Amino acid sequence: MLTTGNHPGDELQQLLDGRLEAERRAQVEAHLAVCARCRRELAALRWVTAAVRKGLPERDVPAAVAAGVAAALDGADRAARRRRPAWVIGLALAAAAVLVVLVTRGGAPDVVAAAAEELARYRAADLPLQLETGDPRALERLIARSTLRFPVRVFDFGMMGYRLAGGGAHRLAGRRSALFAYEDAGGRRVVCQMYEGRITELPAGAERREHDGIQFRIYRTAGLTLVFWQEGDVVCVLASDGDPEEAVQLAYAKAIKE
Repeated sequence: MLTTGNHPGDELQQLLDGRLEAERRAQVEAHLAVCARCRRELAALRWVTAAVRKGLPERDVPAAVAAGVAAALDGADRAARRRRPAWVIGLALAAAAVLVVLVTRGGAPDVVAAAAEELARYRAADLPLQLETGDPRALERLIARSTLRFPVRVFDFGMMGYRLAGGGAHRLAGRRSALFAYEDAGGRRVVCQMYEGRITELPAGAERREHDGIQFRIYRTAGLTLVFWQEGDVVCVLASDGDPEEAVQLAYAKAIKE
């Protein structure tokens, strides 16, 4: 019998793949019913699997992309030698596969899918932070020295229970961006980014809300919530694996009218 202190780990992927025997499957499912941490891990694994499988045309993979996948596999092997948990390695590889999907589909990568993938990578400890810090001003100074062409403000969610873990200059779906990562005491994670663009460029399917004169676009997929809004020439996106309405309220708290 699994307890909340005895987590199934890589058996979550086996559960998702239908590879657990009936008795063990029942034990893991009973554990999931009482363990929020493992439910979040399973949701992340399910999301990246669905993202890879959804609507993919069959086509030859470009050599450069194949090389990138090989590099990701090599990185996973190195991680395994450092005894990184197996579910983390699997999630990191699935996140890399999502990136391959975005490339092989052709055209501009989907910003919504890319932002969700970055959150999945952060959950899998596979998203390097240029600077690990809890000081928003220190992170702003670092990003100000980058090649970004817009002013950056690092959101401070301390009053809402989220600590800043770090961030830096980044790229989101091929666009230069500023990235900030956060965690709370319960293990929930938030990844925010700012990039030059317009929310009118976002794909269909968003829930639209207005708050304090600001327009928001909200996407929900596989337990993740992504909230986009416009600030001047910059689009802000907040991606969260926590409560969906809490994610929206976090965005409301930090959005600034143009």
